[in-house]
Amino acid sequence: MGDSTPATPPPSSADAGAAAAAQGATKGMIWDWPLRLWHWAFAACIGFSLFSGLYGDIDLLQWHQRSGLALLGLLVFRFGWAAWGGRYARFRHYRVSPRTTTKALLEHFRGRAPATLSHTTPGVGLAIVFALATTAQVGTGLFTTDEIFNEGPLLVFVSDEFARAASWVHRRLHWLILGAVSAHLAANAVYAFGMRDRTPLAMFTGRKPKSALLPSTPHFWVRAGLTALAAAGVVLVAIYAERW
Repeated sequence: MGDSTPATPPPSSADAGAAAAAQGATKGMIWDWPLRLWHWAFAACIGFSLFSGLYGDIDLLQWHQRSGLALLGLLVFRFGWAAWGGRYARFRHYRVSPRTTTKALLEHFRGRAPATLSHTTPGVGLAIVFALATTAQVGTGLFTTDEIFNEGPLLVFVSDEFARAASWVHRRLHWLILGAVSAHLAANAVYAFGMRDRTPLAMFTGRKPKSALLPSTPHFWVRAGLTALAAAGVVLVAIYAERW
């Protein structure tokens, strides 16, 4: 007596290709090249700005100001990139609240943290604090004066009272930035060595483990070029505004 169960038809070449792609889609491209280049340039400028501002060598203060102007351009680029740049670096991936952050931290400690397309929820909160603190630090630096040798490029446009307030903030806000940097490095160390998670490598490779095969951002080099031109324009305005 023969088996009456109908035979399963062999998979078509299209089905086989889709299955192979799905099997190979263990990592998705999250951070494109413009964002990764920005990240490391931003890290270098933050490090140098902190060093040159805190070291106490007056000869470094001119370079400190140049580094601050570079950070101004990098911040403009990043905010622009969050508006129209890389798909997974946009504002919609940076929504967070105390409730979601607390819940995410508890899930992490229990080992049940869900996979995310960009930053983790606590990482989003830290990124927002870092971005706001750095923006305030760079912004106040444009109007800061030591009343002896150095002054910000836009000092002439504000009152003495405003300049004194900006200088007061600028000389203290770096502690918040140092704290954010320390928290960022500590979190990456915990991920890498404590949780054996390869997420910290994402800013080198652009990919995160356990992600689906994700569509890339179309024409991202064109977007990056236009965003960089806008950032350079803002820096030039800050440098030459007094002469105009």
